[in-house]
Amino acid sequence: MAAQSSIPSDLLSHLYATATDKSAWPAFCAALNRHTDAPVKIFGHSVDTAESLGFISAGWCENALGEYHAYYGALNPWMHMNLALKPGMVGVSDDALPREELFKTEFYNDWLRHQEGIVAGPAMLCYRTSRKLVAMVAACRARAVDEKLPHMVSLLEALSPHVTQAIRISGVLSAGGGYSPDALEASRHAIITVRESGRVAGLNAAASRVLRETPFLKVGIDETLRSSVEDVQGFIARASRAMAGEAFDADMGPVPFHTSSFGRCLLHAHIFPERAELEFPDAVWCDRVAGCFVITGPFGLDQADTVSILIVGFGATPAEARLGLALCGGRTLYEYADAAALSRHTVRNQMRVLLEKTGARNQADFVRRVLRLASPFLSGTTRS
Repeated sequence: MAAQSSIPSDLLSHLYATATDKSAWPAFCAALNRHTDAPVKIFGHSVDTAESLGFISAGWCENALGEYHAYYGALNPWMHMNLALKPGMVGVSDDALPREELFKTEFYNDWLRHQEGIVAGPAMLCYRTSRKLVAMVAACRARAVDEKLPHMVSLLEALSPHVTQAIRISGVLSAGGGYSPDALEASRHAIITVRESGRVAGLNAAASRVLRETPFLKVGIDETLRSSVEDVQGFIARASRAMAGEAFDADMGPVPFHTSSFGRCLLHAHIFPERAELEFPDAVWCDRVAGCFVITGPFGLDQADTVSILIVGFGATPAEARLGLALCGGRTLYEYADAAALSRHTVRNQMRVLLEKTGARNQADFVRRVLRLASPFLSGTTRS
C-alpha cells in the first residue's frame, strides 16, 4: 500500500467531508480528477440485474454517462473484476481483460472508444452486498496509459482505507429510520426494527420480552428475525423482501400465532417511508432502518381499548365493536357467536354492518385494516 503522505491533503479533506455530507461527493470526484487528470466515476451496479444504480463523476461527458446508465453499464466487461474484489481492494482493468480482447467488445467500440480514447484504469471497490456494489474508477486515455496507470493505482490504494472509513461513517449517520427510540421504547407494542438488508436494528422492551418467552421466534446468528413456524417464517421473509425495496403486498398479513406466555398474537409489518429519501451513493451503501415488525395482542402486549376505539370511530355500536375486537384477537365469527351466546344469524348481520361502516371487502380485510391503523407508525406519534 502506498504511504499516506502520498495523498494530497485537500483530497483527504474533500473525502472526509462526504462522511457527514453526501452532497460533497461531486467535490471529491472533482478534486481526484484534478490530481490525476483522468475522468473519475463512482458508480453503483446491481448484481442481480446488471443495471446501473447511479453515478457521481468528474471529467466525463454527461451524455456518455447517460448512455452508460441506460445501456452500456450492463455490458461492462470489467465488471467481473469488481464482483471478485472485496471492499477496499483495487483492481486493474488490464488484469481483468487484456486490451486486445477489450478492443473486440461492443462496450469499447460503441461507447468507450468515443470517450477520448479511454482504454484502461484502476477500480476500487467501495462497498458491496450480495445484490449491489459501488466502485470508483479513474480512467486512462491511450496516449498516456503506461505513464499514468501505475500512479493512479498507487493513489487509489492509498485512498482505499479512507474511502471505506468515510462510507462507514456515512452509513451509520444515515441509518436511522426517522423514529424516536424513546417513543419506540414507551410503546406497548412489541417493535422489532429492521434494516434494508433484513438484519434486526433494535428491539424495544416489549419485543425483547416476547422473544425471550417465545421459543419459536428468535434473532438468528445472521441477525435476522426467524421463526420455526412455517406461516410466520413465510410472512417474515416476504415482509423483509418488501423492506429491501421490492413491492409490498397489500394483502399480506398480519399473521396470527399462539404463545404460551401471551396467548393469541398477531405479527404485522410496516415499511418506513423515509428510506426513499436517500440518493446515490448513500442509497446503495447505507443499510438503513427500513421498517419494522410489530407484534400486537390483547394478552399483555397492547391494550384492547386501542382496537375498540378504532372500531367505534368507524361508527360501530358497542355490540359491533365487541365482535370486531374478537375477530382482531383471532377468533372466528362462529367462535365469537358461541362464546357470546348469540345466533350465527345475528353475528353475520353484525359483520355485514361492520364491513359497510369500515369499507372493508371481507372479514379478513376488516381485521387487516384495523390492525394496520392500530400501528404506532401510522399515527405520527413516534416521529422524532
